This record gives sequence, structure tokens and C-alpha cells, in this order.
Amino acid sequence: MELQKTSVIGARLALCLAAALAAACSSSAAEKPKTDAAVAADVAVDAVALPDAATLATAPTWHDSFAVCWTDMTCQRAFVISHGGDWASGDGRPYDSKAAFLRAYDKGADGIKTDFLVSVDNVGIVAHSSPIEFWESSECQGKLIEQMTAAEVTACHLFDLPEDAQTQTYQRVDDVIEWARGKVTLMLTVKDSTAFARAIETILEHKAADFVHIETHFGDLALIQTLPNWDKVRYTVQIDDQLADIDTLVKLPPVLFCEMNPTYTGLDAAGLKTLIDTKVHAAGMRAFVSSQTLPSVEQHKGLWDAGFDVVMTYNLANAMEARTAVNAARGISPP
Repeated sequence: MELQKTSVIGARLALCLAAALAAACSSSAAEKPKTDAAVAADVAVDAVALPDAATLATAPTWHDSFAVCWTDMTCQRAFVISHGGDWASGDGRPYDSKAAFLRAYDKGADGIKTDFLVSVDNVGIVAHSSPIEFWESSECQGKLIEQMTAAEVTACHLFDLPEDAQTQTYQRVDDVIEWARGKVTLMLTVKDSTAFARAIETILEHKAADFVHIETHFGDLALIQTLPNWDKVRYTVQIDDQLADIDTLVKLPPVLFCEMNPTYTGLDAAGLKTLIDTKVHAAGMRAFVSSQTLPSVEQHKGLWDAGFDVVMTYNLANAMEARTAVNAARGISPP
């Protein structure tokens, strides 16, 4: 989960500066894992509300429905969630932009992580920070999302290089949900605890609980459980170093992913894999982990080999290459 804000912002600024410099210089052993078709054939509809059948042009797949593979612990598919879309400064695809989301979908990401804040007129906005940081929008830097209308926020151009060629603007979350329907799953990372209620409402208003979920921290669960219809949507819950928190998560059916660190002090690789199998998977949850800021193909493979199911990546190209190789080795088709 992107709660370690300073390091992530630093990484983005480094990438932005690098792009600017470049521009200046050069203008199971006995039983084969189930295929997705087999999983789809016998998967039971979960208790969380599904979208109306009329909203889906084709039968759902793991790309657009948590009911296919994600919630079936016998399905061994490796999943990729693209962090803020497939974004790149200087290439017309800023972080959290429509262009970045489109590129992530085109490359085959299983999910897209998008930030969530709320405007003064109660509209969910794809936005990381309030006040707005320079690296998000130089023209709207310093403004508060919660004091702006949705129309005002979505008129702000997202930061890109060169600054005089910025074309992407802030997005409304409801627009993103309708775009993603039938295409790709979404993870709403709520950046302010006061926005959880609106995030839940937005998902339910759009009948999107089968392909949109909320990312949060374990410490926010007490608040979330006081909100109306909190148990009608799914969650990714970050536990950080507190492995004992897993025992609480197993009692909360709406938890889809247990977000963990890649390593834990005092726990070797075999111990981590056993923990994931015996506690996380046994409770019907997927083990979720974030990649390094600039991860290689092999580093991605290492996370899946360690027992994690879902990798949120900061380098989609390398993640897709690794995911394809891992799924092919597991006999998953298509990989």
C-alpha cells in the first residue's frame, strides 16, 4: 500500500528528472492447476453483490470479476496490479492518468491501483494528495481537493514533461469505474480516512463490488466497520510487520487480500510460504505484496516464488514478462 509516501514521491520525482534530462540531451505435483476456464465453470457466486448481467457484454473472466479465480484458492494464477497505471513522465502518461490506465489495460494488467479523495461536492476523485503536490499538477499545486468541486479538480492538468505539453487531467472515480467495467479490476487506495464512506458508496452505487475493492491499513478497520454497508465491498488490508494481525483478518469475510511485506525478521522463505498457505490462503484471502520501486523481471518472479499471489508493480513491462513466465510454468492458460 502506498502509505510510505515520501519514498514513493521521491522515486517519481527521480523518474521525472531523469525524463527531463533525457529530453534535454536528445529531444500441485499430482494434480495440474486449474485452467481459468475450469475455475469459471465451478466458481460459486460470492456473497458480495455482483453487477447486473446486462452490464456485462461477455462472460466474466479474472480480468473483470473477483468471482473468477481471485476468490478460488485452488486457482494458482499469478496476478499483477499496476500502480497508478502504466505511467511514464515525458511520454504523455502521468501517474493516475487516463492514458496510464489505458496503457496498463492494453498491456494486460489484472488490476489497476487508483487513489481516492473526495471533492467538496462529494464526488470521488482520482487524486493522491491534498493539498495537490507539484509533481501531481504544477498548475493546481497547493489547492485542496476537498475544497474544490469535481469540475474544478478535473480541469487541472496532471504534471508531465515538458510542462507546456500537458494533456491529461484529473479523473472522476465514477468515470473510471464505468470505463473499467468488463475490462479490468480496480483497487481504490483511500488517501484520507474521511473518504472511506464515500468510497464504499461509490462502489455500491455503480454495482461494482465484483471488480472494485478498497485498499486500507489494518489500523483503519475499526473505523471502516462503523460505516454503512462496509461489509458489502471487499478490501486489501495492509498489516506491515504485525503478522499477528492476520488472525483478526481471517474473521472478516470481506477481506480479499492480506497485504504483506516481502520479508519478515525471523521468518525464512519456507516459513513465509507456510504462513501464507496455512493462514492467509486457509482463510480465503490472497497474499498481496508491492514490488520494489524499479523491479527487474527476476525480482517479480521471486515474489511469486515466495508464495505471494498478487504483486502490485512499479514496472508493468517487467511484471508482465514475469507473470507470463510464472503462469506458463504453472500450466495456467492463458498465462
